[in-house]
Amino acid sequence: MYSFNKIIRDFTMGGIGQNLVYAFISAAYLFYFTEAVGFSAATVGTILLVVRIVSLFIDPCVAVLIEKTNTKWGKYKPYITVMPVMISLLLVGLFFQPNISKELHLIYIYVMTILFWAAYAFFDIAYWSLVPSITKDAEKRVKLLTICKSGILFAAFGLGIGQMPLVHLLGQGNYGKGFSMLSIIVAIVFSVAGLMLSRTVSKFNDISTGSAKAKKATDKITGKQMITALKGNGQLIVLTFAKLAIYIPIAVKSALGIYFYKYQLGNDSLGSFGSMVALPLTLILISACPKLLKTYSDKQVMSLFVLVQMLLCVCYILTTDLSAFYIVIDGISSALLGVYSLFFTNMVAACVEYGEWKTKIRTESVIFSTNTITSKLATGLSGAIAGWVLTGIGYNPNAAQTPQMLSALHYVLVFVPAIGLLIGFLILRNYILTADMYQKIVSDLSQGKYDSRP
Repeated sequence: MYSFNKIIRDFTMGGIGQNLVYAFISAAYLFYFTEAVGFSAATVGTILLVVRIVSLFIDPCVAVLIEKTNTKWGKYKPYITVMPVMISLLLVGLFFQPNISKELHLIYIYVMTILFWAAYAFFDIAYWSLVPSITKDAEKRVKLLTICKSGILFAAFGLGIGQMPLVHLLGQGNYGKGFSMLSIIVAIVFSVAGLMLSRTVSKFNDISTGSAKAKKATDKITGKQMITALKGNGQLIVLTFAKLAIYIPIAVKSALGIYFYKYQLGNDSLGSFGSMVALPLTLILISACPKLLKTYSDKQVMSLFVLVQMLLCVCYILTTDLSAFYIVIDGISSALLGVYSLFFTNMVAACVEYGEWKTKIRTESVIFSTNTITSKLATGLSGAIAGWVLTGIGYNPNAAQTPQMLSALHYVLVFVPAIGLLIGFLILRNYILTADMYQKIVSDLSQGKYDSRP
């Protein structure tokens, strides 16, 4: 029998590798293609928007394909095994500068970015779809996600601390070479982590798809039923809009932050110090979450954190030459954002049973695809918005910026995230799926009972 602790270990390793890739490309994409390659911020922003529009069509198809997968290796193992290597190769290719014209290079970037996020969707949806299958016990699931998210965030913030110093070290002053070399290192780590996870993922499949009855039920699910399952899952819809409202403006601030550090504070590596603040604070907050969730609901704890972060964003309006002031605020904000991922994943996992209870249709992969889609949509839209904002306020790559541009950038960093967090807080008020309600739903489902209300 494969122990639960070993499952946690292997699941966490896969998550660490995946999120190193995600953290790297999210933080580096806009800055790399403007500062290293020389495209305008608006051009890069448009790339991200187009890619996200394409992903809106690709990702649901990926979710349906995974939901209907039934191989001798199980439901998820084919994607967990193959995709890390494909994603790694595409990541390295994306940060490679081919010796071609700028027009062809732009086409190259479009193709590579679309392929990268399509491959990423296969792994991400398959990976997170394992959560409700591993355990339906609320405390065990919180333990799984707490340890997993701690490892993920430790790695992500570790990359945040070292990213720009490593780029300077590896590139010896050349952004292009530095980012390319770092992408190779990240790709190798993910490939190894993916291999480690794939060796044991069949143990998860034994839990999630072991019975012929379960496989048969999955095969019978139609596209129409999947749409019905999503439309009938009101709590999932609430979470989707809340996540977008919170993540998009925060990601805009994150994408623009490096420009603020470089041109306002004079050092593009200052974000590393923000990650140093965020790392221990994140681990403390995540360690405290299981105890908090025994007394308070996910919604209550997360709503409090959102309000705290909103106040921090308002404090950012103060003008000072003391870099540490902004570094500490950004560090605390990053820590809170890291904790949100724990809450959203836990709440989305609960929506699997809630959706089955409401619609009599169980679709783990489709439900978790919404988590993937919202994360990628937030990243893409925030990058597009950040690119357009930079162009709109008069940003010039690798040149001295005007006082007007720097002042406008400062105001964007204050009000865009603050307003988004307020909207997200208001949307979260409509989330009603508590721990007690979830346990009742699990009990009802075990007895073949469903919600009879319309």
